Amino acid sequence: MSYGFQRPSRRNGRLALLASVAGLAVFASGSPVVAQDDADEDLGEIEQIFVTGIRGSLQQSLDVKRDARQIVDAVSAEDVGKFPDSNVAEALQRITGVSIDRSGGEGQFITVRGLGPEFNAVLLNGRTIATDNDGREFSFDVLSSDIIQRAEVYKSATPNLQSGGIGSVVNIVTARPLDRPGTSFTASAAGLYDTLRDKFSPEITGVASWTNDDDTVGFLLGASYSNRKSQEDSSFTNGFALRDGAVNAGDIAVNAPESSTGLDPSAIGPIPTSRVQQQVVHSRDVQDRERLTISGAAQWRPMDNLLFTVDGLYSRFDVESLATQFSGFFSPPFINPVIDENGTVVSFSRPSVDFQNRNPLIADVVGLSQNDNVITANNRLAETYVIGGNVEYDLNESVSVELDVSKSRATRDGTNPFVVIGALAPESPLIEIPNDNGISTITNLVGLTDRSIQRLHFVNVARDEVEDDIFEASLGVDWDVNRGPLAVVSVGGLYTDRSKEQQVFDNFSPTQGGNIFCAYCGYNVAPPDTSFLTEFSFEGFLSGVPGAETVAPQILAFTFEDAFRVLNDTVNITNPARQPGLSPEEFAANAADLIARRDAAGDSIFGFYTPDLNPGASFAVDEQIFAVYLNTEWEGDFGDLPWSANVGFRVAITETTSTGVDQPVIEFRESPGDTQLLIMFGPSTPVSVDNRYVNFMPSVNFRVDPTDNTVLRLSYTETVTRPTLTALGVNNTFGGRSNAPVSGGGNPFLEAFESENYDVSFEWYFDDVGFFGIAGFHKEFSNFLESQTLPVIRPIVFPAGNVSNPTDMDVTRDVAFQDTRDPNGESGSITGVEVAFQMVFDSLPSPWDGLGTQINYTYVTSSIDRAEGSGAADCDYNGLSPHSFNISGFYEKDRIQARIAYNYRDEFLFQCFSNFSEPRQREAFGQVDFSAAFDVNDWIQIFAEGVNILGADTRDFSRFPNRFLTYSNTGSRYLIGVRGSF
Repeated sequence: MSYGFQRPSRRNGRLALLASVAGLAVFASGSPVVAQDDADEDLGEIEQIFVTGIRGSLQQSLDVKRDARQIVDAVSAEDVGKFPDSNVAEALQRITGVSIDRSGGEGQFITVRGLGPEFNAVLLNGRTIATDNDGREFSFDVLSSDIIQRAEVYKSATPNLQSGGIGSVVNIVTARPLDRPGTSFTASAAGLYDTLRDKFSPEITGVASWTNDDDTVGFLLGASYSNRKSQEDSSFTNGFALRDGAVNAGDIAVNAPESSTGLDPSAIGPIPTSRVQQQVVHSRDVQDRERLTISGAAQWRPMDNLLFTVDGLYSRFDVESLATQFSGFFSPPFINPVIDENGTVVSFSRPSVDFQNRNPLIADVVGLSQNDNVITANNRLAETYVIGGNVEYDLNESVSVELDVSKSRATRDGTNPFVVIGALAPESPLIEIPNDNGISTITNLVGLTDRSIQRLHFVNVARDEVEDDIFEASLGVDWDVNRGPLAVVSVGGLYTDRSKEQQVFDNFSPTQGGNIFCAYCGYNVAPPDTSFLTEFSFEGFLSGVPGAETVAPQILAFTFEDAFRVLNDTVNITNPARQPGLSPEEFAANAADLIARRDAAGDSIFGFYTPDLNPGASFAVDEQIFAVYLNTEWEGDFGDLPWSANVGFRVAITETTSTGVDQPVIEFRESPGDTQLLIMFGPSTPVSVDNRYVNFMPSVNFRVDPTDNTVLRLSYTETVTRPTLTALGVNNTFGGRSNAPVSGGGNPFLEAFESENYDVSFEWYFDDVGFFGIAGFHKEFSNFLESQTLPVIRPIVFPAGNVSNPTDMDVTRDVAFQDTRDPNGESGSITGVEVAFQMVFDSLPSPWDGLGTQINYTYVTSSIDRAEGSGAADCDYNGLSPHSFNISGFYEKDRIQARIAYNYRDEFLFQCFSNFSEPRQREAFGQVDFSAAFDVNDWIQIFAEGVNILGADTRDFSRFPNRFLTYSNTGSRYLIGVRGSF
């Protein structure tokens, strides 16, 4: 086999294979099924009992685990259209050692044994599936779980299992028509309710299959549609900037109370070295999340030894977002900063119009604070498809051949404007950070709904396009040797050609630059007509969270259409106050350029802000992988103890070509009247970089059955994860403000990071669904790659007359950019233990004999040797939670099914080098979900589900709990519907 899904041991023979196939088949009607297999005549008549529902899905998952050569866990559908969770990622978190990250309240990414999404390869029916993300990490939220049959998590490797996941390889399996003879149809319709949005939305699914009377031809088609109305309330700070007291770079403070009057320059001094939060932002993001998933398969068995299969999947996930925000941005000077023992500024005020009026002698060196009304978006249109053809041919009783060819493509397109209309603060806001929980607060806010003081300000329209194309072909040959202990020899190869392209469009492109995104910087233009501004309520925002009671109940808001109409109005474009630093001739040319761009934009609502391609931020990577493998399967007996093993290796040659443009920077410059960073680019030239590396990956998996119902496994494997494709680009990006500049880009010379893996597990199958298992694992990493953000010194020009340079001449200063790149070179290890238990309490008296439970726990510890001078010696691996566990209880008897589950994940490092080169940690999180169903009759079922019913939310901080980063709440969601099977 070319995919790497192991046959049952030859000791169990074809009977086990037949039982496995039968156990994986699902039927809408629940009627008996006769599996088709070449050995039917040899086996004779076998009485088969098929179990469906919760108990059936648990039994199917255990069958996958028990029969496998390597260490694997699985979660299976209870029945057609009845996956145990509405999202594949949320179902995977029930597996021991698997945790998830969420987007919009839905499971999106998985972490396995402490290794995040970029370390886990995801396959669909054994094939690499393209992803709309920037890198390789797969977003499970693009798939509806209603048309998924099974999800398998391979924790140890075999030579014929695709490489690419040092955490795990996840295989998502869709149904096949010949596994379910006859004609069947299942449909469901439900209403989905989000508590924060307070709206219902539809969710509809249908799955149909047909086979002919001889069960030699079959077709299957499934489709699922939902349009979820959701909301996310969040507060964030965008990190804590390092202020080191360098007065010439503007790191100054007013060393006096905010109430002071008549202060002179002696009150101004350097800020002691400390960390100060960058912003306080309160955001309400309202989203429509529309998802369509279609899956189909056709099979033809013209003869007993030949099977053709064609299958495909299409997904369209469209997120339409509108985030309304209040924002305060904090650049020096700070008034009366209070610093704690950890070097964190816990309290300070920012200068206001009132403060300047009371202190005229320092008015020219204290910039004014701003109260900003912001609208932005997190739009995402993702389309994904996979189509493949497979041929299985038995040359004779000993030799079989499998050929598979597939094509996968994923795209993402999202235009996300960011518009600021705000006011200079009439009174000085007070900013305070929490002690150890809650959110940062900004108080003493005045005039938030006063339209007369509002000014047009900063805008950027960003568009991001991603295309991921994969062609894959594999060939595998299995030879049943059966000579002594040698049972099977398998050889095969894989060819993958993958190209990923990311194109960035924005107002920072060389063809636009400061003339566009800083057209209204400086809070200088008051729109003559403010009727487009409306009042917006933050009612119920993060209710019960410490600090949320200080959030302004109302701010001013607007629509994108109205905002860009005003921004593109000739009256505002030609207002001389818009660019006070320009001469009349320069201003006239500037205004004429904006008007010409606006007129050339045609029907675009953005006008002159219509984004242009930014070639320096864009890139393309082509990757070709040539892999071959040799796998041998062995089996025998140690006395009365049966054993089996597989020994082999995989060799992979990886070749990459990264293309883009080299766009040199001529000058970094602070914008007039503002701290926004302007970048002047030189002529661009094409650039292409080739890279090549080889990986040799041996693997040994050994299994012994001490008794008929116990299994002991030992494993040694070597695996790799290739660099995320985003990291391989030749792109460079620059942005931020002059007092907090940022940069980043790719590294086309990266190679795969490698892991030596040691596994041992003991499994006890004490009945059909009863299981206890304990496993230990250790991973030794080398050539490890992780994102790093380090300071890079670059010169910035500060114009004369700005607050940061109150002189009559331009000044050039060296400023540290926070530069984010991905290097190879780190080493380290992960060690952990997994424990799992599940049981149905059949021995209890009726009706309690339908009760059952699943419990699992994972502990992970680690060590890491980071690069010298990286500033992250105390960082762990991204995504590693020391403790995680899942507890679920279920009840299934007669017509009733019910399940309640609690999933817990300990505090973990989300990203070592996050905002301002500091770590981002996420606090411990626990979520409660439930599901219930009632069979009205043999064909109709009523069901209900609840996700995050206790409304758990997430909180991120940086290094110390009071360095608050993000608090996010997506509320709870409930589903109620009806399902019919015919």
